[in-house]
Amino acid sequence: MTINYGFAKFFNVLDAALVSSVSLQERLAGIVSGVSHLKRDSFPDDETWKRFEELMRSTTNRPAEGHEGTIAATTSRMNENDTRHWIGEAFGIFSRIAEACGKTRQ
Repeated sequence: MTINYGFAKFFNVLDAALVSSVSLQERLAGIVSGVSHLKRDSFPDDETWKRFEELMRSTTNRPAEGHEGTIAATTSRMNENDTRHWIGEAFGIFSRIAEACGKTRQ
């Protein structure tokens, strides 16, 4: 995986979340599910990687109940402010990746 792969994955999940009509919690779950598999080499620097790790910790910290996974168990119980914060953080991470991708193409 590379930074370009990270860019593509974040772009796709954020684009889908932007036009979706489901709840913010479900949008956040979709974002996290779509990027949860990314590894360190998909990020331009340690700071962005740490932000990603915090996003993952904060959106998967509840145990699964029944057939739901930890992402759904956590995001479905978030209030609107927390959900908006983590969606914003996902966009911030994407912005850092996009900036790094732009620099490599100059």
